[in-house]
Amino acid sequence: MWDRGESTEHQHRVDEFMRLAKQERPSKPTMPSKEVRVLRAKLILEEALETIEALGVKVTSLAEHLPDRDVYAEVSVDWMKTPGIYFEASGEPDLTEIVDGCCDVIVVTTGTLSACGVDDAVPQMLVDENNLAKFGPGHSYRADGKLVKPPNHKAPDLKAELERQSKIG
Repeated sequence: MWDRGESTEHQHRVDEFMRLAKQERPSKPTMPSKEVRVLRAKLILEEALETIEALGVKVTSLAEHLPDRDVYAEVSVDWMKTPGIYFEASGEPDLTEIVDGCCDVIVVTTGTLSACGVDDAVPQMLVDENNLAKFGPGHSYRADGKLVKPPNHKAPDLKAELERQSKIG
């Protein structure tokens, strides 16, 4: 196991899985090979789409809805950073599969951090704290209920954390 003291117990278990699966876990932050990046992207998308399906939601492209101008008006770059994607609650949700999907998404994203040689504890804490800070003065909500961070909100300094991890690796 690769223990530098700043990985969560969850990441230790994911790292053990990766070791058994013969997947590399660098000892310090690094950019993985093209093949590893493609694998991680496929795993994340596969698990995310399975979770979306478990939620009873169908994902389609905007092109499938273009004749319907009301649908087009609902989808914008402000609404979602991936324009052209439409979400429709059209299936039966399955709570067991939702839980399984969410846990699998956590596993593959944690595995992606591991594949990049990044310990998860401090970056996750920084992102969690930053998310809570989004409730400061000036925050708002989109029509779909997503919290919009206030103006002048600063992103967490993940670059400094990666530099710190690089020095101790």
